Amino acid sequence: MNRKHLCALIALSLGAGAVSAQDYDSRWYVAPSFGISHNDKQRFVDSDDTEIASVGFGRFVAENTSLDLSVDHTSRNLGSQYHYFGDLDSFALTASLRHYFTDWSWRPFLKVGLGLSEAAITTQSLGYGSDRNVNPVFDAGFGLGHNYSDNIAVRTELTYRYDMDDQSIPGVDHFGDLLLTVGGTFKFGELAAAPAAATDPAAEPAAPVEPAVADCSTLDDDNDGVNNCDDKCATSAAGEAVGPDGCAQAIVIDLRGVNFAFDKADLTAESTAILDQAVDVLNRYPALKVEVAGHTDSVGTDAYNQGLSERRAKTVYDYLTNKGISADRLSGPNGYGEAKPIDTNDTSEGRARNRRTELVKQQ
Repeated sequence: MNRKHLCALIALSLGAGAVSAQDYDSRWYVAPSFGISHNDKQRFVDSDDTEIASVGFGRFVAENTSLDLSVDHTSRNLGSQYHYFGDLDSFALTASLRHYFTDWSWRPFLKVGLGLSEAAITTQSLGYGSDRNVNPVFDAGFGLGHNYSDNIAVRTELTYRYDMDDQSIPGVDHFGDLLLTVGGTFKFGELAAAPAAATDPAAEPAAPVEPAVADCSTLDDDNDGVNNCDDKCATSAAGEAVGPDGCAQAIVIDLRGVNFAFDKADLTAESTAILDQAVDVLNRYPALKVEVAGHTDSVGTDAYNQGLSERRAKTVYDYLTNKGISADRLSGPNGYGEAKPIDTNDTSEGRARNRRTELVKQQ
């Protein structure tokens, strides 16, 4: 390889970068990086890993593809196996394409590159002079990139470098090094404004657009969730429960099962499950107000049953308010004793049904 090849590589990189941007950010960026080179054992250096530093510039040439031109440097100490000690300084000039995948915050990418590497060897056998040679290199790798802002991004990558250096070490015609680097890209310049739509001066003026007539299926004047086309009661009160025709419908909160043991005002687990369903109904209809009413069977005196029914109503009332139902929506708690049975008191089953608490809708 000679200087002509190096100039051709630079021209190729700059020419590819001149592709015009469409709907992606094609501004130029500077791209420094730093990392570790895991050295091919055939290099006969005294350390498996050496530092590598790089700086370059590039731009996106398509929405998910970038092109970089960069130069990197690493300095290795030769071991006693080769020329009795010395240094191996390497500079590589490479053009690299990276293709990004997905729209994740951290975007994986694949990388390929090619370029030239100059190896400068200084050893005792050369009287501490330098023996230089230039050879092609090929890169392939993968990594992750993340945009912190419109102007700043970070990327980390693992690259395998195939170095066709057949002159530095007698009997060795190439080296394979692993490069692990972390770096950033820093864009400069302002984001390009979106191109204005092309206009044809000779085009005839557009015909005036008639204002659209509102479709009743898209309107809901009383905000009850039923469109004007289907709403038969177009003046429903805010929060009022309505049916498919937009008219008020009866709301029944069924508390059957919220019964009490004989002479008790304590809720059972089954009763609390039913009350939780009632809480859900009250939350879905915030304008609904109910009376909390307690009842007993006929066993006992009227005065005792009156007090027991009030305690039962209070138990349900407290449960509802503890679940977040506003007391302003609850009437009571009211106890009716044995005055309003819903079944006979002549059987144990009937008396069990009469020991109940109800939520009665208020007008």
